[in-house]
Amino acid sequence: MKRTGWQLLFGAILLLSAPGCVTNATTELTMAPFDATTDVTNGTTAAAADITRAVTDFTSSTTPGASGNNPLARKKLELFASSSYENLRSDISRGSGEYLVSLATLAGVSSERLPEFQFFMQDSYATMFDETVPTKDSAARIVETAWSEGHGRK
Repeated sequence: MKRTGWQLLFGAILLLSAPGCVTNATTELTMAPFDATTDVTNGTTAAAADITRAVTDFTSSTTPGASGNNPLARKKLELFASSSYENLRSDISRGSGEYLVSLATLAGVSSERLPEFQFFMQDSYATMFDETVPTKDSAARIVETAWSEGHGRK
């Protein structure tokens, strides 16, 4: 029985000390790929690069005053105008509002020219929102008018 007591004590000590060793080894093995990736990529990953590239592409395509022929910016403007048609109609009729400011930003109008743009859009209201013109064509007129004051301006 004495022998069994020592065996139990030795087994208990071994079990209590083993998790610390296993945990450290497991942690080191688990972290090794991440540490290696961080060392190689200077702390960035491909996923992070994809996100920053997408943000950079978007911001460069919507920067006010950016130059002319930008199909991605034009497409975003078209999508915005068609999905926000009624809100734009309301803002353009007043000559102000968040949708009109967003339209100006997407069209590439600089913040310095925003008041002029808002007045121009309000002044063009009757041309863009003729009741005999289908909504799709009216949205296209909004895009064309806004684009000519922003990215399309020479």
